[in-house]
Amino acid sequence: MPSSSFGVAFAGAGVVAELHHRALVANGEAKLVGLFDPDHKLAAGRSGEWGVPAYPDLDELVNSPGVDAVFVLSPSHSHEDVAAKALSAGKHVLVEKPVASAPGCAHLIEMAENCGLVCMPGHNYAYQPEFGRLLRMARRDELGEVRAMWVVYVLKHEEELAARYSGVLEEVMVHHSYLTYAMLGRPARIYAGRADPGWKKLADDDQAWMVWEYEPRTVAQLFASFAMDDDTSDPWTFTVKVLGTGGGATYSWRSATLARRLSGSHRFPLPSYEESYEHELQAFLKAARDGDVAAIVSPMEHALAVAELMSGLDRVTSGDGGRPVSGLLDLS
Repeated sequence: MPSSSFGVAFAGAGVVAELHHRALVANGEAKLVGLFDPDHKLAAGRSGEWGVPAYPDLDELVNSPGVDAVFVLSPSHSHEDVAAKALSAGKHVLVEKPVASAPGCAHLIEMAENCGLVCMPGHNYAYQPEFGRLLRMARRDELGEVRAMWVVYVLKHEEELAARYSGVLEEVMVHHSYLTYAMLGRPARIYAGRADPGWKKLADDDQAWMVWEYEPRTVAQLFASFAMDDDTSDPWTFTVKVLGTGGGATYSWRSATLARRLSGSHRFPLPSYEESYEHELQAFLKAARDGDVAAIVSPMEHALAVAELMSGLDRVTSGDGGRPVSGLLDLS
């Protein structure tokens, strides 16, 4: 096993940093060597908890000789600037989703290519082993002609927790989109909608849906909700299903459950979700440390395509006064 001399620094120390830290500890082939967060109290707390220095500013972090890679875990509006600064300093980058605007993604792709560095989007759901198996089966034509795909997320978020995020179309369905894009590519049309939210104060959508149409006869149906849980006998907490003329495959986060909480923002433990960060980290190390860029299942080009789609979907699902509506995004 390679030594853990590969140094990772976190730019951002919020909730998602807990999951990335846990993945580093479990992996053992790289180590956290420092962090920065503009919330100095949070940074100091994480520094003490994880036994690493808290850098006083981002410039010092990215220019530290002990840092081989920077994980951009800051708020999404800052992703492009932070990632660009890390690439300019010669560091490999993993940047959380949503990565950036479409022009921002294109900028980072160009920078990484020019610098000869890895810039990988934080598309952790794509690195779950179950999705990898499903993708391999489809690419080997073992499922025949793929005619239908479903990606469903139903996980209740209390309003205080939901306030940390954007609406589900922007926050959650990025995951749905990069998975569907990896499986089926660019659609011809997308029908999408957002529901009037049921929050007491928040204005962000708590349910959203998409239908991706492909020529000549394939369809993907995507749904996400913060409004309720699914505690039925066959829960759709998070489920992916692909059906073809020669077979089908599916998986669910509920395939494993625990009584104790590990980490992260969900109300109850979901090992498949939490372990996805470990699988994502392994792919990043193969690409950045070992030069095996084929390990990146969902590359920055996918992040760029999804950013373009999400920009269009935001436009067609925003009515007068920002009220959510349904709309058609024609890409043909």
